[in-house]
Amino acid sequence: MYTGKTFDVPLMWPFAKKNLIRTLIWSSLITSLYYFFNFTILAIPFLPIGTIGTAVAFYVGFKNNQAYERLWEARRLWGGFTNTSRALAATICSVIEDKEIRKDILYRHLIYINIVRLQLRKTIPWATSKENLHQDSVAQAEELLVYDQAIVKLFERFHKMDVYEQVKHKANIAGHALSYQFKVVTKLKHEKKIDDFEHSDILKLFNELYNLQGGCERIKNTPLFRQYSVFSRIFVNLFIFLIPFGLLSTMQGLKENCDWSVWLTVPFSLLISWVFYTMEQIGEFSENPFDNGINDTPISSICRSIEIDVMELMGEKDLPEKIQPHDNILL
Repeated sequence: MYTGKTFDVPLMWPFAKKNLIRTLIWSSLITSLYYFFNFTILAIPFLPIGTIGTAVAFYVGFKNNQAYERLWEARRLWGGFTNTSRALAATICSVIEDKEIRKDILYRHLIYINIVRLQLRKTIPWATSKENLHQDSVAQAEELLVYDQAIVKLFERFHKMDVYEQVKHKANIAGHALSYQFKVVTKLKHEKKIDDFEHSDILKLFNELYNLQGGCERIKNTPLFRQYSVFSRIFVNLFIFLIPFGLLSTMQGLKENCDWSVWLTVPFSLLISWVFYTMEQIGEFSENPFDNGINDTPISSICRSIEIDVMELMGEKDLPEKIQPHDNILL
């Protein structure tokens, strides 16, 4: 998640340069043919092009709304992870007297939360934008390590390699790590360390975690439908292609007895194309909130906050530090 209050030129340039260079060359070519070779046939009324631009703006706006909904739903789901984790920690600490058992269950919970994070960080080629510009600045982040190595490192950090041996070959490690919790809590009920009502309440929290995980996986595994994603880019490129043709006659007549005014077609083409292309990019790079990009849901930071909250409820003093933004990017 980008935390800066402004976007400066060095940050925006990698996203804009391809389109700007292409538009500069194309608009300069069209203007040169019109100005030097008197290809007046290239000048067409701006009204039909403006009509196309209006339609494109509505279409891109719809795509961006859908992308924002996915981004905001991802944040709500991880807010649910935070609240459910606090409720689980408070419940475990209040109904289980043995501190070692509490620690055992809640450490496994922290492992589970972080496994969900790692699974969501995995890149799915068909669900990821062809342009990876939004990923470049976070490419060296710890959570983008080879997935298997990161999972092993996680279990080692919490000293739960016994659980790892049981779930390492599973397709959905997070789901099986959580199912292990069901077995442990049910065993506590059989041993009369918790009663039936306490057992039921804890299982409800575990089921809520399953629901939240499923919501995140639905977003991750189902990209924005291609008919909206692909045609949005096609329509924007078509509009950018037509802009110089519509601006020629408009700029030619901007000032009387001033034939050089036609060259204003180039800067205005650049400006209009940048606005439309940027709007399209915003939707493209926001549709997958777990795509390891600079505008994604900061699940690493949320996981660390959950760790701190749970460990404080356990009464531990040696707490991890909160994750701080790096170059205004919070992962």
